[in-house]
Amino acid sequence: MDLACVGAGIMGQRLLEQFDRRDDVRVTAICDLDEETARAAAEPREAAVYTDHNRLYRNESLDAVVLAIPSFAHTDQAIGAAERGLDLLVEKPVARTNEKATEIRTAIEEHGVITQSGYLSRYSSLVDRAEELIGDRTISLIEGRYWGGVPGREWGRRKAKSGGSNVQLSTHVFDLVRYFGGDVERVAAFGGSRVNLESIDFEDVNSTTMKHENGAVSHISTNCVTSIGRKLELAGDGFYLELDFTHGTLAGTVDDEAIEYESTDSTEALRREVDAFVTAVNERDETHVRSDYADAARTLELTLAANEAIETGEPVSI
Repeated sequence: MDLACVGAGIMGQRLLEQFDRRDDVRVTAICDLDEETARAAAEPREAAVYTDHNRLYRNESLDAVVLAIPSFAHTDQAIGAAERGLDLLVEKPVARTNEKATEIRTAIEEHGVITQSGYLSRYSSLVDRAEELIGDRTISLIEGRYWGGVPGREWGRRKAKSGGSNVQLSTHVFDLVRYFGGDVERVAAFGGSRVNLESIDFEDVNSTTMKHENGAVSHISTNCVTSIGRKLELAGDGFYLELDFTHGTLAGTVDDEAIEYESTDSTEALRREVDAFVTAVNERDETHVRSDYADAARTLELTLAANEAIETGEPVSI
């Protein structure tokens, strides 16, 4: 597979490191608006350097493209790749607005390319173990949290660009809630800024409650005031499980039997996400992918609905 990466920032570099592990992938081009950033990523891989993705698409013979760019930066990068029949791995959030996500999804569907989104938590062994333990039991309640502190990058602190804490920070938790609980039909949410963090222009804490189509209920709290970590709790028929993604542990009970599990590989989820994408492309089989673009767009829709509920003070139907 000949691969190009558009966006050579922190996430782009992490993804490239995982592709470097594979003998069946060759990174042939790197594109970034900052030429020095692109060059720093390209030179160790003997890849071509670009600052214009359209020029890259015209000049390079490719099989797939990684888009590791912020949600607000999405213009025609994904659409141009899809129109050329290039398979896509798109970092989350997959767009900044539902309208842009629909435009990109339409192009992907029209040209039949394979896609993978950046919701790597779905590939965690904690998720695998939880699914094994739950089996066909009914999930009734899901409790999630992202208590991650203030975003590190300047654009992440501006709601117009990042979408705020729901869209940018706790998006992985919203995605896991959808993964375990199914799609959501109604959302209520409230936000607060009692601490009044001057470094961000959105709520420093918020709380979102959701009713799922299957009757399950879920809740997510997002916190920029203190940096504690990311966690998901699942409760249902005869079980309670706590998945701590910050510390890589799973604990709880199933039929009153104590459960303990620990993941010792901090990069496993990202590695498995990349491997799934490569396998899907090589075999032309998207069943290896746990979150394609269309599915990731539904997570975006949910986080934007949570924002709308905060802004209006009214529940939002999806």
